[in-house]
Amino acid sequence: MSTKLLNGIDAKFPKTEKKLDKSYGNCKKRKKFIEISKEFYTEHLELAKDDLNSIKTDFENKNWRWVVTKSYYAIFHATNALLVNKLGFFSKDHLCAVIALKKENLITGKLYEELGKIYERFSDIFGFAIMFEARKLSQYDTEKWKELTEEDAKITKDFANKFVSFVEESCQ
Repeated sequence: MSTKLLNGIDAKFPKTEKKLDKSYGNCKKRKKFIEISKEFYTEHLELAKDDLNSIKTDFENKNWRWVVTKSYYAIFHATNALLVNKLGFFSKDHLCAVIALKKENLITGKLYEELGKIYERFSDIFGFAIMFEARKLSQYDTEKWKELTEEDAKITKDFANKFVSFVEESCQ
């Protein structure tokens, strides 16, 4: 990946098992997980798929900012779909949601390997931190969003598609 915007983002997800345990415990202590019936995973998955559908038009219209933002949300909603389906809770805290996926081993080694090859330059699991930070730039930074490129949009769009497909298969 050679885009200057995404290359400059520093991932801040826990790297060691000890840090992951501590972070997961902090999320629980701060009540970041909301219990819900497992059957409601479909609502989160539906949101993820809706975001993916609207990405197609934004990509065709070269609206890179919205491709990145909607890709991020597709991943976030898919993350919560998987958490609800497998664990019976979701999180409005984006970092805690991803920490739970990793801590609860809901992400397969096969998907990790496949995505690892594509995103080998990402510094955390699947590049979630990269996506989160890119989304912040595209939504809130009045200048940096202009630096988003077609390559940024393609990377995030492709990742979102792969991840939502993974979640959909995992929830069956």
